Amino acid sequence: MEKNYLNKSILLVLIGICLVLTAIFTESVFDGLFWGLAGGTLGLGITMIIKYIYWSAPKNIERYRDIAEKDDINIHDELNEKIRDKAGRMAYLTGLIIICVSEVVFSILGKIGAITDHKIIVLYLIGLLVIQIMAWSITYNHHRKKYS
Repeated sequence: MEKNYLNKSILLVLIGICLVLTAIFTESVFDGLFWGLAGGTLGLGITMIIKYIYWSAPKNIERYRDIAEKDDINIHDELNEKIRDKAGRMAYLTGLIIICVSEVVFSILGKIGAITDHKIIVLYLIGLLVIQIMAWSITYNHHRKKYS
């Protein structure tokens, strides 16, 4: 395993420790958020360190190389790339549909009085929709020029 992987693991543990200390020594409305982020970063960092130690052991190095080689082949396989592209497109379209339906639902809920301040939610969803469409358009045009 690469040394860079271990460095990222240690960085995550240090960030987690800083978040724990922040949660302990501050009194704010963000304490729950700090504890949650601390747990996530510490858990991930410790798990990554354990994986690094396990796969770096002399008896596991050859097996790790085989697994890494198979993963590399699968990642760069043309069929897998095409499937990932189709899945990404479907996720994008599903996201667009969910955003559009959510805008209508929140508008209706606001008009009948079920929720207050519905306008900020609707404006947020409209902004998200515009950003998503712009990101797709910019990315598409960039790749179209690159491969044409």
